[in-house]
Amino acid sequence: MSKSGDASHPRAPTASRSLTTVLVRRILEGVYPPGGKLPTEREMAGEFGVSRHIVREALKRLEALGMLRIEHGSGTYANDAVLVGGVELFEYLLFDEQGNFDIRILQDFFAFWVHFIPEVFRLAASQRTDEEMRQLEQAIKARGEALGDLPRLIETNEQVMQIIARATHNSIYQLVLNNLSRIFTKFRATVHLTQLAPIMPQEFIERLLDAMRSRDGEMAALLTIRQTEAMRNTLAGFLQSSGPILSGRA
Repeated sequence: MSKSGDASHPRAPTASRSLTTVLVRRILEGVYPPGGKLPTEREMAGEFGVSRHIVREALKRLEALGMLRIEHGSGTYANDAVLVGGVELFEYLLFDEQGNFDIRILQDFFAFWVHFIPEVFRLAASQRTDEEMRQLEQAIKARGEALGDLPRLIETNEQVMQIIARATHNSIYQLVLNNLSRIFTKFRATVHLTQLAPIMPQEFIERLLDAMRSRDGEMAALLTIRQTEAMRNTLAGFLQSSGPILSGRA
């Protein structure tokens, strides 16, 4: 299991969460097929070199995610991931079993982001309330003041996205965006921040604010399309050149 890293990486995941990641992948990849019985707690503890308590915690996480069912006295069985899996699984799929970022999953994530996020901004611009506009202006002002402080910049980015999510007044969009934002934040927190700092320039944010003020959903979507394409290109270059930086381990 992963050990804690240096200051450029977040605190290493717990052993139970690391094991959860491995088991999620095995279920999704069919190593444990739908209806198939998983190894016993004792067998998994031996295979992964952890305590049975750690195995039990991981299984409880998977049960809460709907990925398996525990039948006391019988065993633990995998559910059909296609039927029960949700976007929350992305957080477990970010890393492979060796603790490195899964480039394929990241590429899928950003491809979806490019298509999804403009619609969120289009809806938010047309549906936002005056109070949400006031909150957005304050958050964007705070973001401008945080440009020299990357941890604070990430925090204000999250605040901006949360306000925009609420401004859609669509609960499904809000839930999906909240989850995707956590994934992106986790990615930003794991890699070297300075390499991704230019992804969302303040100029784009200011122009987006103007579109939100005028309730111009089409302009908000167009600006976002251009920015997300630029973001994807930046990330594509980053992923190709980063190598070991993408490791979730120290």
